[in-house]
Amino acid sequence: MAGEDGLLDDGGVATDAAAAGSVGGVGAAGSAGTSTGTGGNRVPGSSGPAPYLPGLFTQAEDTRGITDDEIRLCTHAALTYGAAFNTSADDLNVYWSSVNDAGGIHGRKVHAYYENDNYTPTDAQKAATACLDKYDPFMLLGGIGFDQIPAVRNFAEQRRMLYVHHTATVNGSAGKQFSFTALPTTEKMGELFAELAATRFAGKTVGIVKRQSENWEPGVEGFKRVAGQHGVRVVFERPVPQNKGSYLQDIVELQNAGAQVVWLWLNALESTTFIKQSKAQGFSPSFMVFPFNLTTQTLGDDALNPPVVGLNMSNAYSEGDYSGPFASYADDMRLFEAQYRKYRPNVDLGGVGGDLLFLNWSAQKAMHQLILACGPDCSRNRFIEVLQGVKGQLTSSACPSDFTRAGADNDHRGGWSASVMEAYRAPSGSVNLRNVATCVEHLL
Repeated sequence: MAGEDGLLDDGGVATDAAAAGSVGGVGAAGSAGTSTGTGGNRVPGSSGPAPYLPGLFTQAEDTRGITDDEIRLCTHAALTYGAAFNTSADDLNVYWSSVNDAGGIHGRKVHAYYENDNYTPTDAQKAATACLDKYDPFMLLGGIGFDQIPAVRNFAEQRRMLYVHHTATVNGSAGKQFSFTALPTTEKMGELFAELAATRFAGKTVGIVKRQSENWEPGVEGFKRVAGQHGVRVVFERPVPQNKGSYLQDIVELQNAGAQVVWLWLNALESTTFIKQSKAQGFSPSFMVFPFNLTTQTLGDDALNPPVVGLNMSNAYSEGDYSGPFASYADDMRLFEAQYRKYRPNVDLGGVGGDLLFLNWSAQKAMHQLILACGPDCSRNRFIEVLQGVKGQLTSSACPSDFTRAGADNDHRGGWSASVMEAYRAPSGSVNLRNVATCVEHLL
């Protein structure tokens, strides 16, 4: 049965080459006139090399990592934390397995590789170097990590590498030609958290516990700027080092400051630890976090009283629940679950890592649409042209992207919205997260 986007066959992967002309608002460019070049990337079924499109990459660079029969991608990611989410690198390529079994993209199989960045900027640069040295990929991808991405943006600029990454600060991005993101900036996320505080917790005092990092701080600055505009009173602010471990003194001082809401500008593991310690000390304010099922399932009932809330750049996932806020992207959820039953049947999608795997899967499906739209003649320059024309949703479980917004500082950024999530008791009995507002650019 065809999917709602009209691009899916029975195997659940896009196979209609004609669809490449318009994917999620992307108008794929036509051929590059008479310039043929000698890059060596032959179009499947043709007798000559793919045409060279003059652009950011030189002719020699333009078709690296893409051949007649493969396209290579490499991601730097915090594989160090995979065990905490009960996931491994082997669990991350289910979507591409389905694509490849259906014949690939324009005859090319997708080979996706991962290098561990240890959630640090230094190791992220090492991981990016390993990606280039081992795989010579068409594209470098950046997983979650406010600190890693700015470092790898600099690396990508130095090595002239096409880099598509997760959320990061706008600071340091000016003039970067080789880096792109379809997600909102760190600054935008901070602003949205302030709007969440102003709307959901109007009149309540807020305490901030934040990562001590120049790459996380712009989000706090955005929060305080918008909070001040809407009467949100911040009564406590404390920077903490990564993986601090014990937050007992911070919790005491939050209580003494009279914080009724605590914004944890920390990663999911740190936030989970903080809330557990807070509950153990009898301090139970409302918590705003980066929401993941790891936190809510670990906390159980403590995540419901009061409900943990937050904002994420992806949408919530709760295995088998296609009702309410999940209905708008239930087609993706069902396809995701079907593919995992086929390719990784032992993975527990209802466990602490299910939503992280869904986030990854959804991003891969969106990337598939972009590569499909890039066409049989796909090259790096052509891919950038397609990407910068994106305006809309690439798949139902992803928030819309818009790379067409005017402004010199915006032309490599396509993300402007996020989803508000809240802990709830899922039909399975687990405490998971669900959207209470999906893909919103403003809450006020």
